[in-house]
Amino acid sequence: MDDFDAQRRRLSSFLGLLFTPEIISALLSLARPAVRLGATGEIPVRLGGAPLLPAATAWPVWRGRPLDFLGAVDFTELTALGEIPGVPRSGTAAFYYVSGTPRPWGDASGQRDGWRVFTGDLHRAEPPPGALSYPSADLFAAPFLSLPSPQEAVIRRLERVHRGFLAEYEQLHAVWSTQAMPAHQLGGWPDLVQRPIGPDCLYASTGRPLDTLETPELSPDDQMAVDDWRLLLQLDSDHRLGWYWGDPGRVYFCSRQNDPLERAWLTVQAT
Repeated sequence: MDDFDAQRRRLSSFLGLLFTPEIISALLSLARPAVRLGATGEIPVRLGGAPLLPAATAWPVWRGRPLDFLGAVDFTELTALGEIPGVPRSGTAAFYYVSGTPRPWGDASGQRDGWRVFTGDLHRAEPPPGALSYPSADLFAAPFLSLPSPQEAVIRRLERVHRGFLAEYEQLHAVWSTQAMPAHQLGGWPDLVQRPIGPDCLYASTGRPLDTLETPELSPDDQMAVDDWRLLLQLDSDHRLGWYWGDPGRVYFCSRQNDPLERAWLTVQAT
């Protein structure tokens, strides 16, 4: 956790240039450890490449179309970076998605089988005809202390208490969160393209239309349920892998603390 502690100290100094002690304390309490996947880091992670599935498991299909293998993550190796809330401390997970168009966006409960997460003892698998195969990309995992995007509800609530805070926070967030693209990430606060993903996951997974989200505030019960949804894996558009979700466009696999990874929900945001 030395890297996260050092980043927290650096963040505290950075915040001190703009905000009062009250706001600094609030923002530090919101910061979440995450893992960025990029060109530099301590632990290798490979996306794309040869598919992995549990033994004797049929290739996943959605509406007659085979899902596409996006990559597998060994969570055990990542423990060397420290505890990442929302990310398992052991095991390996393989991520699948109907990535070709038309693709499911995770905005309706009936799309549930349009993506899958497999865990356990994973083995090489032969993709069926019609499945898209992506080249492998060797990335590296690096610790990163993430802050909520300006669109998140917690930041909007701070703005209501401290008028004028949001304008300065938007600039700070842009500087602190700057990273080389593509923006692949495990855990932490998602790098949003549009709006918070927690409410979308809650509503879509429970069969509620997303247009009912256009309300001033979620109910207290809904807000508690939303807070239980955390980012598991964020995958950006990436020309090296042949992924294009939009410009920009990102895929977010999200999970709840007490759910198996197999119950992860997916949502896509793009412009």
